[in-house]
Amino acid sequence: MAQVYQFEVQTLNNQAEVTAIGNSILFADSIVPRLSTNEGGALPRNILVVTSNVDIDQAALSATDYEILADDSQSELSIDISTGKFVEGNLICGYAPLTSVQTDVRDFVAYKQNGSDNVWFKGVCSTTQSQDYTPDLVANSNPIHMLTPAQVASINF
Repeated sequence: MAQVYQFEVQTLNNQAEVTAIGNSILFADSIVPRLSTNEGGALPRNILVVTSNVDIDQAALSATDYEILADDSQSELSIDISTGKFVEGNLICGYAPLTSVQTDVRDFVAYKQNGSDNVWFKGVCSTTQSQDYTPDLVANSNPIHMLTPAQVASINF
């Protein structure tokens, strides 16, 4: 019940795309970064190879945005929950500048886009949005996807 797919770090970088693969990234069995070199002197591309039992929303993605490398032909788990409130303890993933991630996310892993400060990341929210504080990730309208601990606990793998 697993699917292996790959995408360029810089390719899936808007809110709809982050939402489409967010749950798959949050519950991935493995995420392996690799470097793809181009001919003609272009910058190398950073690619993530993801193995996950959680399905991606293929209808929300362009066929050129990602590539399925392997699929065991069994149904992956589909998760249709997310939350919009930035609260300490939420699982979070998204695409943002590394400085914003360092400010508002703990226990994170980040995958850098070549030639940029932007990263694909996943981790745990370390702050809570309030009247007095707006996290950088929210203030800068970075594409993010979150699940609360209660939502995570309700998922039966």
